[in-house]
Amino acid sequence: VSAAIYLAGWHRLGQRHSGHLVLPSWRPWCFMGGLTTVWAALLSPIGVYSELFFFMHMIQHLMLVLVAAPLMLLGAPLLPVLWAFPREARVELGRLFAPGPVQLVFGALTQPLVAVTVYCATLAIWHVPPFYDAAQGRTAVHDLEHALFLGTALLFWWPAIHPAGGRRRLSYSAGILYFLPPMLVGSLIGALLTFAERPLYATYQLVPRVWGISVVQDQQLAGLIMWVPGGLIFIVPVFVFLALLSRESPKGEGAAGECLAKGGESIDSGSHMQIPKGR
Repeated sequence: VSAAIYLAGWHRLGQRHSGHLVLPSWRPWCFMGGLTTVWAALLSPIGVYSELFFFMHMIQHLMLVLVAAPLMLLGAPLLPVLWAFPREARVELGRLFAPGPVQLVFGALTQPLVAVTVYCATLAIWHVPPFYDAAQGRTAVHDLEHALFLGTALLFWWPAIHPAGGRRRLSYSAGILYFLPPMLVGSLIGALLTFAERPLYATYQLVPRVWGISVVQDQQLAGLIMWVPGGLIFIVPVFVFLALLSRESPKGEGAAGECLAKGGESIDSGSHMQIPKGR
């Protein structure tokens, strides 16, 4: 359904502007890649074996928070989704983004400090043994866990990817530091799992042990996956921010300062979405 809505809006935008691309052509590929990652994490054999192996469950979670969430936001979904609906519905949906309670709450949640705190807290809390064990199996609590992981990951990546355009809340220099807290939290949890000498979760002591992997070995492998690959993924956006920061020339910064001095608004050209005029 999400894919159909996105593609319908993309098609309508193209028709409205006589085939002119309002968004770069790579963005739909990113959004579909994010949806495909969600499918692979939850509905492929990874989702099946996650009930038997801790390390598979860890792969599932990392796919949701470190791959699916940023890819979906890189797809800049707000504009295509809005334009998938008839004009009357677009007007009503557009009012949600007008100044008001919804904008106030969402604006607060996507503040960088709030977003990174909520994300790190969610990651840590769900790895506390009682909460983790309560979320196993095909239960509503398990679905809630996945929804919170994906939802807080979208909030976390929002200030960094900046999918809605306009004025950036997170500068390139601050963005480099932005990824340090989740990297440290993930590495700490991964290290605790890797070096634990006994099983920490009752869930994997009760399921059948297959493939010759013991409970402790399974837990250590899950910890290593969270510690090493889970931490290395954050290096990618850090390098991107470094590259973007290096492209900012003193001349460009002076022009931005002059614009602000005249009462203008500094717009990040790399992430700004051109909103179509008229309907």
